[in-house]
Amino acid sequence: MIIREHSRDRLGRAICLAALFLLLFSLFRLFPLVGDDWFREALGSSLHSPLDLFREVAHRWSTVNGRILGNILAYSAGSRPLLRQIMYVLFTLALIVLLSRTFQQEPLSSLLFCTFLLLALPKEMFVQIYPWAAGFFNYVPPVVMLLASLELVRPVLEGQPLEEHPARGAALFLLGFGQQLFIENNTLYALCVSFALLVWYWLERRRWSPSLLAFFLGCVLGGALLFASPSYRLITQDGGAYQSGLGGGLAGLVASAAETLPLLIEYLLLDRPALFGISFLPWMLTLSLLSLYLKKVRKKVWQDWLIAGVLFLYLLTVNFRWSTAAAAVWWLVFAVGLWRWTPDRLSRAQALFFWFSAPVAAAPLLFVSPIGPRCLFLSYVLMLGTQGVLCQRLVPNRWVGCLGAALLMVFLFTAYFRTYLPLHQTEQRRTQAIQAALASGQTQVAIPPYQHDGWLWDADNADKMEQYYYREHPGDLTISFTP
Repeated sequence: MIIREHSRDRLGRAICLAALFLLLFSLFRLFPLVGDDWFREALGSSLHSPLDLFREVAHRWSTVNGRILGNILAYSAGSRPLLRQIMYVLFTLALIVLLSRTFQQEPLSSLLFCTFLLLALPKEMFVQIYPWAAGFFNYVPPVVMLLASLELVRPVLEGQPLEEHPARGAALFLLGFGQQLFIENNTLYALCVSFALLVWYWLERRRWSPSLLAFFLGCVLGGALLFASPSYRLITQDGGAYQSGLGGGLAGLVASAAETLPLLIEYLLLDRPALFGISFLPWMLTLSLLSLYLKKVRKKVWQDWLIAGVLFLYLLTVNFRWSTAAAAVWWLVFAVGLWRWTPDRLSRAQALFFWFSAPVAAAPLLFVSPIGPRCLFLSYVLMLGTQGVLCQRLVPNRWVGCLGAALLMVFLFTAYFRTYLPLHQTEQRRTQAIQAALASGQTQVAIPPYQHDGWLWDADNADKMEQYYYREHPGDLTISFTP
């Protein structure tokens, strides 16, 4: 009977993943090219072999940035829409599956709920992660690799001994090395986490773990390769697209942090409306922890009621503009609530691990400018991990959970298809107009702009489009937008 039930679960999970593949593929193919994706389209069409790709990535490493794997993925997807969409879907599905492991609930409801959580991002973050190909390939794959690493060392997070095996050690080394070649703050976070896990295991077991050591070494070597790029010298100087406070010493770092901290908190916690018109993640976290308090706490001590009152006030005012100090107080009060109300040591340790990891992942951004909401994607996913741990204790029976998650999914995809299908149709009309102008030998063409209401980032950029659409040389065709 148990075997038959497991077989049904595996079949249901496979059907669910297949349906998600089709839904995600149908959504992602609607995203038009935006911003500097046009540059990667032109670059991708000029790459005809792995050697061409290697030369281009090596050149970028020595001049632009050290994001080797991010550049490989983005350049490979340039001018290859089917490959780009398939990679989009596979990385997104991998992220969904790995995040669902933190929920440890019935498989179908976990998959559906995690899909909802990962797509119901704040609008400014969503448009810089999913519709923008460069954002996707630099920010999503390293998070997938990090969650895969944490899955391999799950026994350590659960307070159990780690079974050592050469395959586990090799996988952790490769994942540690690979995830370092994307985005800088993710790289520094992985270094911190790999070192913390290594030391924590020694303190717990009084012996070193070869697998954790391999993970740490992979992170060190990958981070060294990333930051060995000569391009990072510009960040401490006056040139380059990014600046940091490093050039000004301690005073420069403090000034940079004071300027950037309100922006970080605003992007992550404050009034950045998501699909429902609310700051979805802090609202959901607060409600979940309050539900856990009402369900589990038996002692009516004044400290618990004070914590619950502060969280309830935040829940009521989460859509109003808060100060940085107020958001920081909420974050600390929430951490205290996790400590007091999570019912067992294992859940408490996991919840606090994800909760405190979020600001660690965001901390390097304090000293760099400019930053965008996409930079907080890792922190956002780590906070979703906290939500997953809370849901382990809150989700009702499997059918209620599946029905609720399915309804959320229906609403989510309906809203996104209604948003991006008209944009896809506009893209087709624009492409037809440009191709007709090229075929007739025109030197300029006017195309309709996107009516996107903020759901596309850097959408109408004629300068970047002109680098891709041309007859003989870039810029031969001048593109403008109709009123």
